[in-house]
Formats: sequence, C-alpha cells, structure tokens
Amino acid sequence: MTPRILSLRLILGLLIAAIASPTLIATAQDEPAEAVDVYAAPEGTDANELQLFLRKLARTPPPERTPEGILAHLQKMDESFVAIMDREIDEETFLMAAELRMQVLGLLPQFGDNTGALKRAKLIEKLQKDERPEVKALAARIELQERIGRLPTLPDAAKKELIKELAGSLKNATMENPEELQMAIQGAMQAAQMLDRYGDTENAVFAYDTYASILKAKNEADLDNLVETLESTARRLKLPGNEIKVSGTTLDGSKFNIDQYKGKVVLVDFWATWCGPCIGELPNVKEMYEAYHDKGFEVVGISLDNDREALVEFVKDNDLNWVTLFEDAPELQGWDNPIARYYGISGIPTVILVDRSGKVVNLNARDEVLRTELARLLGPIDDSKEGSE
Repeated sequence: MTPRILSLRLILGLLIAAIASPTLIATAQDEPAEAVDVYAAPEGTDANELQLFLRKLARTPPPERTPEGILAHLQKMDESFVAIMDREIDEETFLMAAELRMQVLGLLPQFGDNTGALKRAKLIEKLQKDERPEVKALAARIELQERIGRLPTLPDAAKKELIKELAGSLKNATMENPEELQMAIQGAMQAAQMLDRYGDTENAVFAYDTYASILKAKNEADLDNLVETLESTARRLKLPGNEIKVSGTTLDGSKFNIDQYKGKVVLVDFWATWCGPCIGELPNVKEMYEAYHDKGFEVVGISLDNDREALVEFVKDNDLNWVTLFEDAPELQGWDNPIARYYGISGIPTVILVDRSGKVVNLNARDEVLRTELARLLGPIDDSKEGSE
C-alpha cells in the first residue's frame, strides 16, 4: 500500500473516531474554546498547508455532542471540503478532500440530512468527468463500493455477476502493485462478508470459495493467512447437513472427540470468559442443559481463553457441568485454537447445533433459536420435566 493511501486510511479513521468517540468529544469540551474558525481553510493552493488543514479538520470532534450539533459539524466540514475542491489544487490534495467528503456525505443521513445520497451521486459524477487518472480511479472505487453496499438487495443473478467481477479484479491484481491488490482484496472481502452477514449463505460460500481459489493460485506466502481465513469460513458455512469435526483436550486433561456423543443432540459453543455476549448467553445454555440433558442434550464448550487458571475458576464458580476444551500449548490458545481456525471463527459466541445423527442443523443456536430447535429435536421442556418426576 502506498504512503498516500495509508495516510488517507488513517485520516478517514480519525474522521469517524472524532464523530463517534465520546472520549474525544468530552476531552474537547473540557478545553477552552478557541476563537479560531476551525472550518476555515487556508487561502491559496499550497498543498502542504491544505493537507495539514484537512488532517486537522478530520480529527476535530463536534463542539456539541447532540444530533443537531453533530449534523451542523458535518455540514460545515462538507462546505470546507467543497471550497478546497473548487480551487485549482494538486491531484493529491484533491483526492484527500474528495475521499473525506465522501465519508461525511455518507454520515449525513444518520443525523437527519437526507441530501447525502444525492450529493454523493453528484460527487461521483464529478470525479468520473475529471481527466486525471487517479481521480477517475477513485470514482471507480467509490462506485464499486456503492454497488457492494447494495449487494444484499440485488437479484441473485446480479449478485453472482458482481461476485465474478470482483473475482476478475482479484485475479488481475498482482503483488507488484500492492495498492491495486489491496483494493481488490478489500472489495472481495467486503462483498463476501456482507452476503454472510445478511444470511445469503449460498452466494457467500460461492464468493469465499472463488476468492480463496484465486488467491491460492498466486502462490504467495504473504497471502497464506488470508487464503486460510477464506477457506475456513466457507467450510463453516457448508456445515449445515454435514458432520462437524471437534476434538481436543478437556480441562481435566482427557482426550475428547465429538463422535462419542453420536445419538445425542450437541451444542458446540465457541466462547471465552472475557466475552460479554458469551457470558450473557450462559444462563440460557444452562437452563436448556438442565432441562434437556436427561433427554440426550450435551454441550461442548470450546474456550478461546489464554488463561487456564482463570478459565478453571470460572467454570467451577458458574457450575458449567459440560465438557470444556482447552489446549495448554500457548500457540493453540485464543483465536489460534485449532478448531476455531479450522472453521473460520471470527466472532464469539458462535454456537453450532448438531442433531442425533451428528449433522449440523443450525449455525447460530442462541437465545430463542436454541429453545425452538431443542423442542423440535427433543420435545417440549414440559415433557422433559414430566419424565423426571
């Protein structure tokens, strides 16, 4: 990635942080107000002066932490960017202002200004008409991001067409042009993850498999981790209707394989003691375990912790009476847990439900979903209670 692109990424990050971070805003409010108009761009076309101003403005928080205050801040920022872009300035400064303006316009609707979408469209049109190659390239990237953002709403044929278009860009990008490759990877990953997030498993798997195959064919060691991530994520998404591979070492040092639970319904729970949502889900899992254990329900916790002692203490204090897998080797702990890596676990809790035949039936068996699935597979809770009386 070139220094200019890296610099822009940092600036864009600062812009979002300045608007979203209460800490930054609280700090700014504690300081004496400056009489200087922070939105007033320096006169002239000096690149250093203007870029310094853009960086400073991007990390300036709204003076008022209210929807109205944030909106006014964004609108004034937009006016500043427009004023700079209307000057006869160098290409690099123009690109910096244009990218920052695109970010601001994307935020406007969140605070009640619905002109953002129309202004973005006009800005893209302006960039497309510009004769400078890098400006045209920026317009193409932004237009592609807009299409990716609409991906979940597209007809199936259009989704596949866009997946293939991104695949073509990924295939043509080379290690000799790291900026182009990074952009191609970013677009491909964004599309695949969006399809996954919106539950379009078929197209998400198609995307992950396609992109993994292309990157693997490049035979570059620097891409190995990314290829592994793509392949393992696709592997997890293909689990429904198939068996899951789970084996490892329990907290008491015993060897475990999920095959020993054949004939039972099993919840495979990727979790950690430091994960708030995981802890929040535990009461539901415990209730279901107590209600259904005698009917053939088991839980296998796969801990992504790094501290064995803390994990053992937590399991004991919270009466987690099911199997918990944890590896003592540091290189196999946390996100490097071999089962988590094999199935591309990138967020926890991830809870996968397996039926009596050993086949996965649900990739997100949390809350009411777990209750509904267990009632379907093992019968209502009331039946369980009556059978134990």
